[in-house]
Amino acid sequence: MAETTEQPTTGDHHFCAHCGTENDPKGYACTRCGERLVEVHADSPSPLGLNSCPKCGNANNTRAAFCWVCGSEMHNAVRISPQPQAQPDARPETTTGPRTYRPDLNPAGNPAKSPTTNPQDDLRGPAINQDAELDISQQNPFGSAEAPSDNTSGTKDGEIPEGVKKWNWAAFLMPAIWGIFSGVPYTAVLFGAAFLPPTIQFIVMAGASLYLGAKGNELSWRGKKWRSVEHFQAFHRQWTSWAVKLTVAVAAILLLYILAVSGT
Repeated sequence: MAETTEQPTTGDHHFCAHCGTENDPKGYACTRCGERLVEVHADSPSPLGLNSCPKCGNANNTRAAFCWVCGSEMHNAVRISPQPQAQPDARPETTTGPRTYRPDLNPAGNPAKSPTTNPQDDLRGPAINQDAELDISQQNPFGSAEAPSDNTSGTKDGEIPEGVKKWNWAAFLMPAIWGIFSGVPYTAVLFGAAFLPPTIQFIVMAGASLYLGAKGNELSWRGKKWRSVEHFQAFHRQWTSWAVKLTVAVAAILLLYILAVSGT
């Protein structure tokens, strides 16, 4: 118990404050529960205070379940107020000795101001160069509205960048599907070639593939708004990858079909 004062036990008997077992007065700990045997007096210092036994009136710890003198239970114990403790002197230490005179400091230790200084100067900001002031009415907070944009995509007569003037394999291999998603929607009419005779169908599809392969990038650049040339190139690289894979797959299926038919 942290708030008790441990002293040698005296008298004919000594009860354990934890379990109430009677022990030898010269014992060190309880023979039943092993709790330390202590004596508590009314003048024992305790920050939590003490309890008075309702039967014998002796002082006990606030956590004691049994009186250490008579062994009675501490149900109706009377609380004893803790003894006030003396507070140490908290006065700051004073230093003695001569002080060095500093004409540039005031008595509080802060820099002293010249008596010729105008107090209102502290409230003013730094001096502003009148020649450096700008006419706000002549400034455009949104920038120049006449600055030309480098992105000419999405315009009918827009200039074609150098990175766009290339052969388009996706437009050559899948002209009808490619055009729908690339800003050239009128290529969807090529689906109607399926209803034409085989010879005319071949001529129409071959001509459209060659034309779109050569001019597909230019038509796509002017037919749709792109974020940048890099965005345009990445989009068509992805479509080229899909077109090549699909063409290879269809060619492999046709080859297997021809071999199967010729073998029978």
